[in-house]
Amino acid sequence: MVGAALALAVPLAVNSAHASTSDTAAKSYTAAEVLAGVKKNSTNENKVNTQPHINTMTRAKNVNVYQVAKGVYAYGSGLAVDTDGSDPDPDPDHQGTTTFKDSNGKSLGAHKVPFYVLGDDCYDKKSPCPHFFYKEHGIKGRQFALMFYKSKVIGAIFGDTQTANDQDTSDNDSRELGEASVKAASLLGINSSGTDGGVDNGVTVVMFSGSDWVVNGTNANLNAAAQGMVNKALDTLGASMGI
Repeated sequence: MVGAALALAVPLAVNSAHASTSDTAAKSYTAAEVLAGVKKNSTNENKVNTQPHINTMTRAKNVNVYQVAKGVYAYGSGLAVDTDGSDPDPDPDHQGTTTFKDSNGKSLGAHKVPFYVLGDDCYDKKSPCPHFFYKEHGIKGRQFALMFYKSKVIGAIFGDTQTANDQDTSDNDSRELGEASVKAASLLGINSSGTDGGVDNGVTVVMFSGSDWVVNGTNANLNAAAQGMVNKALDTLGASMGI
């Protein structure tokens, strides 16, 4: 548990979007308070998956997803750097497209947009899925999330998916969790290289479901839009968890 208040990675402005978890947030909450509440609520009672996910960086099957408040889901893992999208990159695993696009229909740029990655399908081909499958929980493309690492918290969007297509340069598996874009890693102070960057553990991702938390914009302004929602998200979640 973090003992000191976490610092925001960039200057923030409160966004006008209201939350599905609470109509208003009367009190302001620090990132440290919210992260502590998320960890406190990450219990077996609140675990969503019945089969463990894979930490993308370490390959350990020890990642779980918890419903920490109504419509809010969290997991802790490492961070493997996703270089995909419209930005060129020397990473040999780079692909030119992302699963989700910006509001103009263009693939997201991993160097411009902070985004996180979830499994593309239910690995088990069952419903409900034994693993966390985003479509079962009101999560869509460009869904907002808070990402915490050490002394920082940032806003990010759901931008790409992990498939089980066994590319030559990686052992992809839709049960994996813990991948995020170059921009997300950079904002969190993590080595953002697609070839030797990332971190094995210590990143917490908190996803807000529902249409009110889908972020609109283009590659040029999605980062600013996501960072502009951080304070609102902290206050909404803090109030929802009753901390």
